[in-house]
Formats: sequence, structure tokens, C-alpha cells
Amino acid sequence: MTLTNAARPAEPSDVKAGSTARERREEKRRRRRTTRAVVVATLVVVLAMGAGGLAWRLVSETDDLAAQNAVATELLASSDGKVAEQTTRVALSAQIGEVDSLLAEPILTRLTIGKADVRASLGAASDAVQASMVEFARSEVTTARKGLATAGNLGEEVYAATKGKGADAAVRARLRAALDTVTAVDVAANSSLSGTDLAELEQAALDLSANRSVVTVATQALYDAQDAVTCPAPDQVWDPDSGAVPKSELAPIPWSPTNLVRADVLDGLIALDAAYSKVFGEHLTINSSYRTYDEQKALYNPSSPIAAPPGCSNHGLGLAVDIGGGVETFGTEQYNWLKTHAKAHGWVHPAFAEPDGRVPEPWHWESVLARAS
Repeated sequence: MTLTNAARPAEPSDVKAGSTARERREEKRRRRRTTRAVVVATLVVVLAMGAGGLAWRLVSETDDLAAQNAVATELLASSDGKVAEQTTRVALSAQIGEVDSLLAEPILTRLTIGKADVRASLGAASDAVQASMVEFARSEVTTARKGLATAGNLGEEVYAATKGKGADAAVRARLRAALDTVTAVDVAANSSLSGTDLAELEQAALDLSANRSVVTVATQALYDAQDAVTCPAPDQVWDPDSGAVPKSELAPIPWSPTNLVRADVLDGLIALDAAYSKVFGEHLTINSSYRTYDEQKALYNPSSPIAAPPGCSNHGLGLAVDIGGGVETFGTEQYNWLKTHAKAHGWVHPAFAEPDGRVPEPWHWESVLARAS
């Protein structure tokens, strides 16, 4: 069989039998246009979906970064005055500024910047401030514990010193109740130091300070109550240490070593004596100085104003001396010289001992550190 007699290939089913070659070519072109349209439409849909996803992701990341920055801004404000290292706040402030600048950039600019790195840097700066706040809070707790301990020790001293001495029992009971809470508050505060809970540390510092205030107020109230029944004169001040100053806090007067004064006022007395000696050619004559509580009791005579009631005298604190050698008389050269020069060296003649005072005593001189001076 020859090639010209071969069977003709079958035409697609949608081409009508007997159609011309031209019609068949037109049909093929139509199908190709339809195919291209479908492909283009598909590509548009795919691209649109991709762009939408990208836009959604960008918005989401921006929102997350803005939220993180808002939290960091609040942290910066709340940490003012509450960090151990101020440089941590400076660094966080700079980081917040960088994020603010980034968030203000056009969307295409933000696409080129790695927000993960920015968020990580902001998080690290925030963590540094948080850690510094914890360190600061710990130091506040430690300081507050020391303050409460000091207040508690003084309260215990005053409570013990007022036993059986006539102070109002209700006032003593209030101090006792305040002192009984000291240990529990301190234990709780000490426990907080082992953790990193900032709120717990800050609360511990507040509790310690509040308890210290309660103890201090109760102690002062007992001071006043004891003073009211023990030291009737307005220029007398009761002190639990009167007559009970530790030996380690006392020092002998060099030219009169049997007489003692508080060590921190001795230098002024020595300087005063040196100046006095240049003028009068002799040391100050010291007749009396520190008195123990028993010595105060022995000297006290309720019918005489000369010696203060036990616990009310600055002699009992090592802050007063009685001077002779001419000073014991008003108007003498020695007395007048001391009136003029003693204050420059930290010693004065108190108002109650002046010629027109409650108890005229030209010989009685006190350190400026004495509370009634």
C-alpha cells in the first residue's frame, strides 16, 4: 500500500466532521488563548495570596514589636530610681528609641530590617533593667533590715531600762507588742533575699520600714512616758544609757585620770584645757565627770534641785563635768574666760545653770552633744 493511501489521523471530538483546515486552525488558537488565560489567572491568584500572606506577616510582626516596646516603655518608667546600675536604663531608653524609629519607617523599609534581631536587643535591654531592679531591691531590703535591727535594739534597751520605774504600763505594753513582731518580719525579709521576685523584695522592704516606724514611735512614747515620771524639770531628759555607758565608750581625762568623759568629746576638752592653761598657767580643775547609775542614786536628794534624778543627768552620759579652780563662782576671771571660749571647743554652760536659771551652777559645763544643752 502506498503512503498516499494511509488512513488520516482522527480529529479532536469537538471539531465537526467535514470542517475545513482553516476552521481547525482557528479552533486550536482559541484553545491556546483559553489555556493562557487560565494560567495567568492562576498566577495572579497565587501572587495575590503570597502578597497577602506577606502583608499579614508584616502587620503581625509590627504589632508584636510595638506591644513589646510598650511594655519596655512601662518598665523604663517604673524603674526610675529603682535600679542598681543607671546605665541599664540608659541602654533600654536608647533601644526603645530605635524601635520607635523603626516603627515609623515606611513598610518597604521595614521589610529590609530583621525585626527578630531588634526584638532580641529590646528583650535583652529589658532583662538587664529587670535584673538591676532586683539587685536594687535586695540592697533596699538589706538596708531596711539593718535599720529595723537598730530600732529593735534601742527599743529593747528602753523597755528593759524602764522596768519597775513607774512608766505607764500601757505604753510599755505597746512597745513590747511592736518589738515582738521584729523577728517575724526580719525572717520573712531574709527569705525574700534568696529569690528574684521583685514584687516580693519590694514588699519586704516596705514591711521592714513600716515595722521600724512602729517600733521607733513606740520607743519614743516610752521615752517620753519615763521622762515624765523621772525627770520633772523641762531641761532634764531621761536616757536609758544614763549611768550605763560602756567602758569602751569612755576615756580618762589625761590630767585628771580618775575622771571619765565620753571618748568622742575628750579631744574638745583637751583643746579647751590647753587654751585655758596658756592663760592661767594651770589645768582645768575637774571635780566631777561621768557618774554611774548607782552614783546618781547616791547623790540624788528629792528635796534639793542640785543633783538630777537618776537617769536624767548628763553626768550619767559622760557629757558633763564640774569645774573648780575659780570657775565655780560666777563673775570670776576664770568663769568669764570659759564663757567666752568654751563653745569654740565644743563645751557650753547650759541655760538651767546660768545665774537666772533653774539651778544656778557656775561649775557645771556640758558638751554641745548633750541633748539638754
